[in-house]
Amino acid sequence: MNLLKDSFEFGLHTQIHFGIGRLQELPEIINKFNYGKLLICTDKGIASSGALERLESILNNGDIQYHVFDEVEPDPTFRVVKKVEKIFKDSECDAIIGFGGGSSIDTAKGVSIAVANPGDLSRFEGKNQIPNKGPDIIAIPTTAGTGSEVTHATVLKDEERKYKMGILSEHLHPKAAILDPELLTTLPRGLAAVTGMDALSHAVESYTSNQAQPITEALGLHAIELIGKWLRPFVADRTNIEAASHMMMASTIAGAAFIWGRVAAVHALSHPLGGRYKIAHGLANAILLPVVMKYNLSSNFRKFKRIADQLGENTSGLSDRSAAEKSVAAVQALVTDLDIPKTLTAINIELSDEEVQVVAQEAFDSGIANANPKNVTVQDLVSIIKTIK
Repeated sequence: MNLLKDSFEFGLHTQIHFGIGRLQELPEIINKFNYGKLLICTDKGIASSGALERLESILNNGDIQYHVFDEVEPDPTFRVVKKVEKIFKDSECDAIIGFGGGSSIDTAKGVSIAVANPGDLSRFEGKNQIPNKGPDIIAIPTTAGTGSEVTHATVLKDEERKYKMGILSEHLHPKAAILDPELLTTLPRGLAAVTGMDALSHAVESYTSNQAQPITEALGLHAIELIGKWLRPFVADRTNIEAASHMMMASTIAGAAFIWGRVAAVHALSHPLGGRYKIAHGLANAILLPVVMKYNLSSNFRKFKRIADQLGENTSGLSDRSAAEKSVAAVQALVTDLDIPKTLTAINIELSDEEVQVVAQEAFDSGIANANPKNVTVQDLVSIIKTIK
């Protein structure tokens, strides 16, 4: 970016409350905004882990009125959002808590849209298509991955079309986010691994994107460094509160980076793969990331060299190209060490040539890949998919 010629925007509209034990401050935050009754959007896994019971105890001790919806599904759907919209209205709530991973927070955002904007949710695909601001959202992540707690985006699935739809609007910034690393300590190992790779994909794509700007580059690069240092120990032991703290911070920093610096070909492809074949978002990103990085290397060898450096690779004395190649090797090693599958076949998904073409076309048509640092055609996307088959 040429600062003498180019301009950019950056802003965070979410008040972040970070620290071990900060969940205890939730009643104080709720009272500050004068909410009467809140709807909690969460899932069965959070309920069974004991985290929901802890949250309810804090709310009860603070005399806060609330209603719980604990049937959030992976990859939130229009169907679930409309169901929760009715519960929100029938329960006479006036704000929403997204408590869980990205699916819970994205569901909360979807409900906020639906409450204030009746009708078909598909009307709001894209950027700034939501006319009316809905109820406020408090985001409380229990994974270190999506960064949704600080973004103005939600991804919702249209089950009829088997299509994951992105909605971006200034109305979707959570009012507040509570980042309490203690909430990560009950995360299952596999989920810790793929959500961590989701955060890494946000950091890498925002840093290398053709929409990157100085602030997002700084954030993305720092998130890459944190993940490179702390993801392995966090996955090995989720009760390692130091590792959990750094991973929670890395996820949020990467979220702040990608909402302005954009994501690219990895996410362009992971959305249709998730929408059509129910591949978890973080897993799809983990499989795709090293392949897309390899494709993009020639766009800026020096940037990929810096990624290699941040991931702990020794690039001393190497050419920019050779150093850049080490970034791909570093991510591949991370995937291996975390026991994440490397191909679609390894997760029992086999795509026909026709299906590959459909996924590639859908990824291209989404426009997400427009931010890729190296131009991609439908055929390029087909080739990337075939590499991970």
